[in-house]
Amino acid sequence: MPVLAQAQAANAQQAGVTRLAYSIPAGPLAPALRSLASAANVLLSYTPDQASGKSTAGLQGQYTPQAALAALLAGTGLQAVELEAGSYVLRAAPAVASKAPDAVMPLITVKAAADAGEGTVSRAYVPISVAATKMGTPLIETPRAISVVTREQIKTQAPKSIEQALAYTAGVLTDVTGADVRMSGATIRGFSDGSSYYQDGLKLLSAGSYGSWNSEMEDLDSVEVIKGPASVFYGQGRPGGMINVTSKLPSADHVNSVGVSAGRYQRYQMNADLGGAVAGKDDLLYRVTLTGRDANDRPVESKNNRVSISPSLRWDLSARTSLTVLGTYSQERGTPKPWWPSLFVYPQIKDLPVSRTAGDPSFDSFDRDTRALGYMFEHATGNGWKLTQNLRYATIKVDYQHIYAMALLADGRTATRGSLAEKVDGRTWTVDSRAQKDFRWGEIEHRFVAGIDYLKYKENDGLGFGWDVPNLDIYLPVYHQAIAVPELDHTDTDLKQTGIYTLNQFKLGPWVANASLRHDRARSTQVNAATTRIDEHATTGSAGVLYLFDNGVAPYASYATSFDPATGRDFDGKAFQPRKGKQVELGIKYQPAGTSTMLTASLFDLTQTNVTTPDPLHPRASIQTGEVRSTGLELEGTFKLLPELSVLAGYTYLDPRTTKSNHAYEIGRQTLQTTRHAASVWLDYRPMAVPGLMLAGGLRYRGSSPYNGAANALYMNDPYTLADIAVAYETARYRLALNIGNVFDKKYFGGIFRGAEREALLSLKVYF
Repeated sequence: MPVLAQAQAANAQQAGVTRLAYSIPAGPLAPALRSLASAANVLLSYTPDQASGKSTAGLQGQYTPQAALAALLAGTGLQAVELEAGSYVLRAAPAVASKAPDAVMPLITVKAAADAGEGTVSRAYVPISVAATKMGTPLIETPRAISVVTREQIKTQAPKSIEQALAYTAGVLTDVTGADVRMSGATIRGFSDGSSYYQDGLKLLSAGSYGSWNSEMEDLDSVEVIKGPASVFYGQGRPGGMINVTSKLPSADHVNSVGVSAGRYQRYQMNADLGGAVAGKDDLLYRVTLTGRDANDRPVESKNNRVSISPSLRWDLSARTSLTVLGTYSQERGTPKPWWPSLFVYPQIKDLPVSRTAGDPSFDSFDRDTRALGYMFEHATGNGWKLTQNLRYATIKVDYQHIYAMALLADGRTATRGSLAEKVDGRTWTVDSRAQKDFRWGEIEHRFVAGIDYLKYKENDGLGFGWDVPNLDIYLPVYHQAIAVPELDHTDTDLKQTGIYTLNQFKLGPWVANASLRHDRARSTQVNAATTRIDEHATTGSAGVLYLFDNGVAPYASYATSFDPATGRDFDGKAFQPRKGKQVELGIKYQPAGTSTMLTASLFDLTQTNVTTPDPLHPRASIQTGEVRSTGLELEGTFKLLPELSVLAGYTYLDPRTTKSNHAYEIGRQTLQTTRHAASVWLDYRPMAVPGLMLAGGLRYRGSSPYNGAANALYMNDPYTLADIAVAYETARYRLALNIGNVFDKKYFGGIFRGAEREALLSLKVYF
């Protein structure tokens, strides 16, 4: 899998004539290549094996990027081959290759995409392939819409959570219920993701009613979104799509770093990212990321603290076999967001200071401890098979207390309140084993993957509510009152899922076709006052076809299905069937070879059936005759508007509506927590005249969104536009950056909750 030294590329003409000053010391080749790529603002691709064990005499003086690469690589047996748009890839140098610093390398244009491997590969903002599809095929050959928040985008925008990282992704709606330390979730193509996501292809389930996993962004390499039904890859899931994040893993060319940052609300954080070879052995690599944060938050006397460590070790047992062991430990101590009565019913809530809480600082808390340990195993056999197994055991513990306001009395200032408490202990075993081989049937190339995965989740959830809570004057609040923690009612949940799948890609000349199938069996048992057991099975699939023109244009069509378990029973005691999802998608992609361009346009029609709706014959019961449909258009892309200016842009039009319901007023109505129009643009300017300088900024627009409603009313959040900026200066030794979110401090709401106000973050990272 290529390792990418990422920086903004100049066009071929400028790269050939611009001379810059370099001061790169002698030493290992990999860090020197990264330094040159950063200083020259070029894109450089190479594999770990190419740089492993090699040294350079360094580089001093002024050179063009071509000449600088030639000088730096002198004596290494490598040469830099220039692609289109001024990006470079390392290749073995011919025996007669000149080592003179000013030698001009021949321009070689690469037209064909190489096998991307199974990991996520990107060039700056441009995604090449994703790990989530399990096939390692380039995105340009994948007949469905997939978005990637790349390593470079994470570095530039500095999001504080997975949800924030997706703020510039088309088809994904974030901040649905305001800023929240408890959960990380989003709405994809009009459907909630359920606050569950995947890390390295293995599921991390939401915990209880009010918690989810919350991976540290400093531990992550990328965030991927498969849009539309993805059950053929992972089994049960929501129809809108799924989120997969990839971990930072050991690499031979790793550059160590330590960093500090400071931001609003007395936010102070330290990070370290360390790695390299163990005892100088290139076949044994390690990496460890560490985070320590001490911070307050928006509510009065609140906190948002974290300590985490994520070590990993890669052992190349042979040229064909590797084992990567990785783990994580995280401890978070936070304060939940203020929970006021409905601002649609009591509009004065909108004018309260953001620091005011409906709860009590001495009562409200949200503590989360997570641990995980697993491995990634790969073996290539002598006859062309590739065997892969990923396994993880993970635990999550949540201890949560929260006081919330229910209503205002007639005086318009006295809030009645209730309390809740929850303690969750969840444990997950998950393993995914698969075999892959490339066949050739005459002129047809066939990539075949067959696999089986297993998930086991056990949870003890104690949840309780209290009503003996003193009222609160919302204008003159009195805090630190004695409030009892409510008693908890416990529920034990045991979930098991086994899935068998086959994934297939066929290529015939410019034609690419996918046909995949999966069968799942799941059993869920809940024990509280009674015992409920639900057995489910479902077969899902996907199919698609794509035509790849020589110029990088790729029109496609696809169909995919999903299933999502529904809890509960009908009036006769029969367990509900899984909700079913199906999607038809038509689209076109454009990715000219060797360029910094990736554009995608997609039209989709997504329907969910077996949705519960009131039983007309039994008012307190439900039946599964409801249906929700979401149709829309997504435009998304990254490209260079100028040689020094990169653009990341997206637009979504969505028509999410209820099409079948026994509530007549719901039919045709826009579904809750969705928006019809959303758009974003991010500009990244890196002037060649000042190497290492970055000036970036973006705009995010979200249209009006329904939060709640009844037969005669639909409450809508107002539309809003937010601006963000980022300024950074980076050298081979350090990176200094300033990120400001919501620059103009726009007041906005997600549902009944206040969105994030202006926040600045100043960070310094030192490389060594």
